[in-house]
Order: sequence, then structure tokens, then C-alpha cells
Amino acid sequence: MKTATGIITLVQEGRFRLATDDGPPLLLVLSKSADAEPQDLPALQRAQARVTVRYEDAGTVIAGIVHHLAPMESRR
Repeated sequence: MKTATGIITLVQEGRFRLATDDGPPLLLVLSKSADAEPQDLPALQRAQARVTVRYEDAGTVIAGIVHHLAPMESRR
């Protein structure tokens, strides 16, 4: 499984774009068994929260399948 960290820049239902810290943006979709729900994504986007995702490439779609999504702890 792959890991990426970045900021969610676009949300549509359970799909989202992640602007990664160290590479090109990723198109991702939450799996049905993910530990986050589609309704969690807009708030993370609005807050421009940094998140970490664990995902796998899906051979039949262009988006990665996210199994774990967690906001990073803010350092203030």
C-alpha cells in the first residue's frame, strides 16, 4: 500500500484530489471500508488541513483507492 501526505483541493462525493507534498496531485476515491466518510471531506478541504492517506492503485480506474485517511496534527 502507498502513502501520501498533502492538502485536499477538490471534493466531489467520495472522490477528491490531493495536492501532495512531494509530487504530482493524486485523484483518489474512498473505499467502502475506509475509516473516513464522504461527508468528512468538504470540511477537510475548507480547513486546508494536511492529511495522510494510505491507498492502492486500482488497475481499472484512474483514481487510487483510499483505505485510511487521517488529518495531520497541527503544530501551533
